Amino acid sequence: MESISIGLDVGGTFIKGAVLTDKKNEYMNVHYYESKSKDSKETILANFIFIINDLLFDVENIEKVEKISFAFPGPFDYDNGISLIKNLRKFDQVYGVNLKKEIKNILVNENSSLFEETQLTFLNDGEAFAIGENKFSKVAKGAYFTIGTGLGSTFIENKNIIYGKYSIPSSGMIYAEPFKDSTIDHYICERGLVEIGMQHGFDKLNGEDLFYQAESGVEEALKVFDEFGQMIGKAIKPFVTEMNPDEIVFGGQVSKSFNYFKEGIKKELSTNSSIHLRESINTTMRTLEGLN
Repeated sequence: MESISIGLDVGGTFIKGAVLTDKKNEYMNVHYYESKSKDSKETILANFIFIINDLLFDVENIEKVEKISFAFPGPFDYDNGISLIKNLRKFDQVYGVNLKKEIKNILVNENSSLFEETQLTFLNDGEAFAIGENKFSKVAKGAYFTIGTGLGSTFIENKNIIYGKYSIPSSGMIYAEPFKDSTIDHYICERGLVEIGMQHGFDKLNGEDLFYQAESGVEEALKVFDEFGQMIGKAIKPFVTEMNPDEIVFGGQVSKSFNYFKEGIKKELSTNSSIHLRESINTTMRTLEGLN
């Protein structure tokens, strides 16, 4: 193997990474790492370097790394690789940092022959998920949501991402839109799920804990997810009602509980759209692979 590329799907809790191949829709094993998104700038940068090197550890005969593609949450200057994330419970300490430049400099200083010609590219994580899924499903109109530490959203019509249409903001993303007493991002995320859990007496449980409670058939936990689904339905209703997509697809860490909040969503949406779950890492990696 002479040259390779790497794909990183960056979230607030985990970073998923894989070595990408030159074969269509194929990549090596996906590895999961802590994102360390609430740590210092130095720790966050060091973590990216560790992940990249770890992914390369078992790859033999590498002459160079052609590209490292990041699916990264917004707000973010994707052309220049500058993080604009602030007050979103993740990556606050790299606000305004040119990650493209700083990560590349560290890599080159460590191993110039391997990384001197490496290109670093950045794509919105929600868009990466949506592009891969829409390409897979081949529908004309789709609404795609990733739920984790925050909400990612992308709307596609005739293979094009929608901006400023169907009441969708000019950014194409709805996380900052007003909802209840705050914004959609405040409620449609793990924190929003945990807050509902607290109202039902689950004071010390995170999203994963609540999932296992639901898996065990605990009635109050099932009610938590049903209410969470209804809240999701209310939040996305104005946009999907006007757009009337062929499919509504969910991904992300919290969406692993999809079977427990799906019916709640349906209670709030009057739609003929297909509503389903897709493992986001698969579609994201398809998209990142297509960038190479």
